[in-house]
Amino acid sequence: MPLLDRPNIVLFISDQQRADTMPGISYGQGARHTPHLDWLSRRGTMFRRAYCTTPMCSPARASLLSGLYPHAHGVVANHQERPVSQEMRLSSEVKLLADYLKPLGYACAYTGKWHLGTGGDRRGFDAFMTRSGDHDTSREEENEILQFTRKAGIEIGGKLQGLDSDPSRFDAKTKVGSSLLPLAFHPSARNARAAAGFISSMKDKEDPFCLVYSCHEPHPPFISPSPFDTMVSPSEVALPLNLKDPSAAAIMAGRPADWQLKSTAHYTEAELRAIRAAYAGAVSYVDHLAGIILEALLDTDQFNETLFIFTSDHGEMLGNHGMIYKGSAFFEELMKIPLLISPPGEEKKTGLSDALVSHVDLLPTILQWCGLKASQSLPGKNLRPLLEGSDESINTGIAFQYYAANWGEHPVPLRGWLTERWKYVEDIHGPVELYDLRNDLDEMKNRVSDPACKSLLAELRVEHKAWQSSNGDPWPNYPLPKSIVEMPPGGPWNQESS
Repeated sequence: MPLLDRPNIVLFISDQQRADTMPGISYGQGARHTPHLDWLSRRGTMFRRAYCTTPMCSPARASLLSGLYPHAHGVVANHQERPVSQEMRLSSEVKLLADYLKPLGYACAYTGKWHLGTGGDRRGFDAFMTRSGDHDTSREEENEILQFTRKAGIEIGGKLQGLDSDPSRFDAKTKVGSSLLPLAFHPSARNARAAAGFISSMKDKEDPFCLVYSCHEPHPPFISPSPFDTMVSPSEVALPLNLKDPSAAAIMAGRPADWQLKSTAHYTEAELRAIRAAYAGAVSYVDHLAGIILEALLDTDQFNETLFIFTSDHGEMLGNHGMIYKGSAFFEELMKIPLLISPPGEEKKTGLSDALVSHVDLLPTILQWCGLKASQSLPGKNLRPLLEGSDESINTGIAFQYYAANWGEHPVPLRGWLTERWKYVEDIHGPVELYDLRNDLDEMKNRVSDPACKSLLAELRVEHKAWQSSNGDPWPNYPLPKSIVEMPPGGPWNQESS
């Protein structure tokens, strides 16, 4: 049976979920129906200022599992099935969570989305795993959801992930609709039940386990299986105060086109409400999935022996600043991620933390909780003191990085530096954004050219460059693919969502 100095680890990763969908976060999109996360929040610490390293799936996920920034782990853009995009994959030389924990006797399991370009290989998570989709399998017979839907007589398409929409209940413009697969057949639900089965199988085992569960939701398209597809009415949701943001429009108009980030200018208010409602419903589905795993931990008397971490890879613009989806921007809606941590033990410190923390802090926290000294090559900090009630400053600043949506597309390189009060952004030519988050939480006033901020801007640049030097960031140099994929013409401000 696991000891509290070598607890079980459960890392739950949702996809493209904003921080303001969590209980206790009272601004922005707001939590709707999240009873299981509500329950968990009363048994852990909610971090209200937790950030991803980069607002793109593959790089952010590599950071989550390696504890490294994109420039260090090498996954600087999404892996895709295009020939040039397949150059972008996680190197076998990069150590992941399982590589650290297996030598300690941990049974390491992985269920759900991977998206690191290694096919069906889950890099050390070999005690148990599930696989689906063309991104995350090496051959057709590995694709569990494809094999299951064939048995069910249901034809799936796209990336063969089972995330298809019901064509009779789908709006192509808003990407709002319902899942083709019913709830019990849906891949995220199947993976959650598989994860619960793994948890049950580990009851009374002498050695602990590490389980990573990764779902696709609430990533667009904005579809969920019933009843979550209609759980939130568009009339219940509000549009963001910074929906119309001339400052952001001016910034993005001068930035090279990024294929995934889109303008909301062609949406009506009714369409935006429908999108935000469908997104909230998908968050409720994520909560349901978390509940399946929490139930298994409780039912097998393993919850108090487990360090449970709930987070997401990055956020979603969802109309804020007149944008939707993700890409070349460092706004709060995109960079701030959910982070709820429930520590092992019956006595748990609970509450809200406004400490500045990063995804790269999670691996050192896990390793040190398990009695393993974190490598000096890891840039993150141990969050355990914060979970035990300390109000000390863990990070005085954290860094952001961005390269491109998909490897092979024209890069849109950016770097950012965040302090308790200020957010600084630069491209390869120099400073482009500066926000006072204490007095301008909606980031509506870019003060990069404000004469009153000149000395502050210089200080932030010095801090940022010092961090880059000590962490080996080669900026302003960045990697280039062997060839460029010429996407259809367009960009955030002159193309419709497609």
